[in-house]
Amino acid sequence: MFKFHFFLCALLCLFFTASAQRQNTYLLKNNGDYVTEKDSADYIRYVTEPIQGNPLYMVKEYYMDGTEKSEGFSRSIDRIVYDGRRTTFFPNGNIKEKAIFNKGFMIDTVMNYYPNGKLFTIKVYTRLLENAPLSDELNPPFEVITVKDSTGKDLTIHGNGEYIAYNDDFNEILERGQLINGQHEGIWTGKTKETLSTYTEIYKGGKLISGETIDAQNNSYKYTQTYVNPGYRGGIDKFYRYLSHMKYPRSCYKARIQGVALIRFTVQTNGTLGDVKVLNQIHPDMAAAAIRVLEESPPWEAGLLRGKKVKVSYNLPLTFSFR
Repeated sequence: MFKFHFFLCALLCLFFTASAQRQNTYLLKNNGDYVTEKDSADYIRYVTEPIQGNPLYMVKEYYMDGTEKSEGFSRSIDRIVYDGRRTTFFPNGNIKEKAIFNKGFMIDTVMNYYPNGKLFTIKVYTRLLENAPLSDELNPPFEVITVKDSTGKDLTIHGNGEYIAYNDDFNEILERGQLINGQHEGIWTGKTKETLSTYTEIYKGGKLISGETIDAQNNSYKYTQTYVNPGYRGGIDKFYRYLSHMKYPRSCYKARIQGVALIRFTVQTNGTLGDVKVLNQIHPDMAAAAIRVLEESPPWEAGLLRGKKVKVSYNLPLTFSFR
């Protein structure tokens, strides 16, 4: 007899190298994808096992020229779940962000900076409750206390004023609007680079009342939720039941081979699953079985970003084991 264990994760769990079980090394692209060739990577992540008496793994990341990118601590060695203080840095070495995490979520005071080293924003994040809605996990609640321009001039004081959001390079404005008591208020405008769209939203007391996206073809999409996540038709429990019918590869069953297939797949805008890949080294028959069961999955409900269907990628560790 045998059984499968599975769960969905928001982060990839790909293991590349290890040294005496003391440190794992990962190569990543700026979009978070893992790669196996150094020439394809944008930065390197080192995860070191805890010292005695400390349950947290040390996480350090470096740009390819050796400049430090971030430092912090994680509850896990393969799937990063930040806990405690984390500091990130710009390629020029200046601090980009100082944050505090609890079980992977920002809490308390978070400070962001401009590439020139001057303070950009101060935000206070609300601690998420257990079993918080996924929408809160993707867009955790916070209050904006301070916003400054790159010269140090105040734009928002004590939660009241103007807010501006930039891209990572701070050379393009992505969003702007007014704040009252630290919350979005009135009309906000912005652009979504993933969908090549612009949007206008109306807020009251920090709550989104309505929004409209206009895409590159001048199509209009109206919405009242910023994010709507993809979903298996019938619910996640039904998806688990579907996966449980996957056949254990005969060759692996006979040889008593067990393992974990680390799979990445994308829910396409039409609801089908595509770009299915096994990201780790595993028996080829297990890899084929894992890919097949996802490629043959019934369609999902597509994800929405500001009213427009978007592709959303997930990670699925699928364990092959015997009872």
